[in-house]
Amino acid sequence: MQWLLHGSLTPAVADALVRHEHKVHPFDELGLPADAPLADLLRAVEDKQWDIISNDPAMAHDIFEVHAHFSRTIVFLQLPGGDVEQDDAVNRLFARYRRLSPRRLYSVTENRVKIRQLPGATFG
Repeated sequence: MQWLLHGSLTPAVADALVRHEHKVHPFDELGLPADAPLADLLRAVEDKQWDIISNDPAMAHDIFEVHAHFSRTIVFLQLPGGDVEQDDAVNRLFARYRRLSPRRLYSVTENRVKIRQLPGATFG
């Protein structure tokens, strides 16, 4: 998988994703301003066929408020802490789910991983 790093993630997240044989892309590779509307961000990421990993609670919340359609995967690291905690969260995610499903939001907390269907998605 190819991941857009979004929010204030530590370098440990990129390192952990690479260790799990994924590719990472910094936000500036999108060519969008930092304050771009969510719909523009999602469209640009989807066009590149990337998934999103973020620790920005606004993104995880706003995608449901605006009912934005996104056919890829979003991982929300919902935990305090730095390198060690974020690295552990990525490892825990992939230990539990070898393959992530599209159109899902995976919220990774200190104790568990929750999955939520994204707007416009259907199970099955």
